[in-house]
Amino acid sequence: MNSLALCLTICLTAASTAQSLDNTFDVALGTAGLNTGTARFDPQIVSFFQDKSHAGTFYQSAYTNPWRLPFLMSVQRDLIASASDRPADSLAAGARMVGPGVRRTILGNPIQAAEQFASRPGSLAGVLERMRRSNLISGNVPVLTSIPEPARQAAALILTVLMDVAPMRRAAFSNVENVESLFVRARTPEPAGYDADRTSRMLKDIERVDMPYLFGASQDIAMACTIARNKLLGIDTSEKFNFKIASSWGEIIISGGGDNKYEGGPALLILDSGGNDTYVGYPSNRTASNWASLVVDSRGNDKYVSHERLAGLPIRQDAGRKSANDWGPGGATMGVSMIFDMQGDDLYRSETPGLASGTFGVGFLSDTAGNDIYDAYVNSQGYGYFGLGIIEDMAGDDKYAGYSAVQGYGGPGGFGAIIDRQGNDSYVANNVDLDFPSPQTAQANVSMAQGAGVGRRADYLDGHSLSGGVGVMYDLDGNDSYSCGVFGQGVGYWDGVGALWDRGGNDLYSGVWYVQGAAAHFGIGYLEDEGGADEYVATQNMALGAGHDFSVGMIMDRFGADTYKAPNLSLGASSANGWGVFLDFDGNDQYDASNITLGRSADVPKNSLRERGIGIGLFYDGGGTDTYPAATNWAINATRIVNWTDRNDRATESQFGIFWDR
Repeated sequence: MNSLALCLTICLTAASTAQSLDNTFDVALGTAGLNTGTARFDPQIVSFFQDKSHAGTFYQSAYTNPWRLPFLMSVQRDLIASASDRPADSLAAGARMVGPGVRRTILGNPIQAAEQFASRPGSLAGVLERMRRSNLISGNVPVLTSIPEPARQAAALILTVLMDVAPMRRAAFSNVENVESLFVRARTPEPAGYDADRTSRMLKDIERVDMPYLFGASQDIAMACTIARNKLLGIDTSEKFNFKIASSWGEIIISGGGDNKYEGGPALLILDSGGNDTYVGYPSNRTASNWASLVVDSRGNDKYVSHERLAGLPIRQDAGRKSANDWGPGGATMGVSMIFDMQGDDLYRSETPGLASGTFGVGFLSDTAGNDIYDAYVNSQGYGYFGLGIIEDMAGDDKYAGYSAVQGYGGPGGFGAIIDRQGNDSYVANNVDLDFPSPQTAQANVSMAQGAGVGRRADYLDGHSLSGGVGVMYDLDGNDSYSCGVFGQGVGYWDGVGALWDRGGNDLYSGVWYVQGAAAHFGIGYLEDEGGADEYVATQNMALGAGHDFSVGMIMDRFGADTYKAPNLSLGASSANGWGVFLDFDGNDQYDASNITLGRSADVPKNSLRERGIGIGLFYDGGGTDTYPAATNWAINATRIVNWTDRNDRATESQFGIFWDR
């Protein structure tokens, strides 16, 4: 199927789904005298509260008409699903959700000339000579006969593409006064207290960078690495070779035939054709000039760690995790950092930003096979801050563990995602070791994980807020488990969009507060599970389709007999003019919840702007014989009711909930 036909199929499928849901929403809203055209946020009221600085394209489209959210989500989800093992297309989809669309493949293959060049005899010597003439390599190009021809072609392709796209990287930061200073600032953690000087510098940095240039360059690099990794499979694992050459962009290493350990200074490219290898701090952008750092490894049970001790020590057992300042593998800062690992059960562990982390950069991690372990501390596992960070795991029963801002986190201007295509996987945002205690409850961590879009809230500081980006957690297959503390599992905060998509399997979701399709302060939180007998557990407030402060929290479970154990403000609940939407379409479901739940709305302050702002809590169950708690006497099978909290002359200026059971 060609790309045009594929796009047409995706759009037609999404359009059909959208029409069906539009009717569902219209029928349910009709009980309150509204429909999808009349039930909208009032911009005249919201504008007094909201600051949409650097708001992303997807957010602005979805917030304009939240009832189209499932349709917009389905289009992006299907694009990512169809991009299987095509990293450039996954990166393009991410870039499209936060800013101007960059899709380098739209008119063909942008690296075709590089591919043709790399396939010729002597291509590696040719590109190294090109680098020498550009003063990137000093001295004469060494003899290359010890390197197998497939490895020579793989290296020649990647290096040629890097040379071709280097001007794009320069363009991305051409307006920055001092790139070395920005590099240091981008790597420096946020201070514990408020720092006005740092904030001022940060805002200037944001205005001066031009990330679409780097987004485009990253797609070409990803295409080159994808082709190169397949070439390495043509080399016998017993064939030993080891080649190194220094460049001002970092060292170039081509090796195979043994268990290698890589550590030291900046590396531009490491190609390894086999063995159980250990990468200490590779790949990562070590300096502003080390703008690209790439590892392509074809075989073996490999370890990628930020410090050597972590090769055998889980992060939660390391007492020094809070003060670590090492180089995180797959950590991109003002550049591109990518891991392409094919065969083997691999370990990825980082206490510092890594494992597909992009800060003014693009981090990408592709793992083709194996039962893998991803262990991180903070700002990792698919993290983007004015950048992109994507993990794509193709197969295996994988374990993901982290603490905060992990597992699909989109900060301002950023897109972060985990895309796991096969296997029974577990995702844990640590809520036992309270390193990041939450303002909501000190007994839980701020997770901001598993599909979290998060902005910078500054209305109580200096007024310079920044809209959040897009965070995505997408699992396409298997019986999976997700657990977190506060903020997670499809959560949006301050103009951010967080989404958790699970395509199938019997799944378990557990969290504390602001979880499972929840949002606060103009955010959009979304969770969609397409099938299976699932269990949802949340313990304290704002969960399972709950919106607070002009935000939209939405959850949709399409098939299966599901169990919901929910807290206050859940299952289609509104707080402070938020919209909470819960949809379950099929199955004999069990609901356990109390207080403001099952299609209810909290009240808002009287004699305030909020009094005229709409607040909606919508609960919709479309099939099955369901079990509801006795205390919620309005929740009964085959019942449709409006629970008015504050009913003004117009429904569009009222706060209410709708319970709708087919």
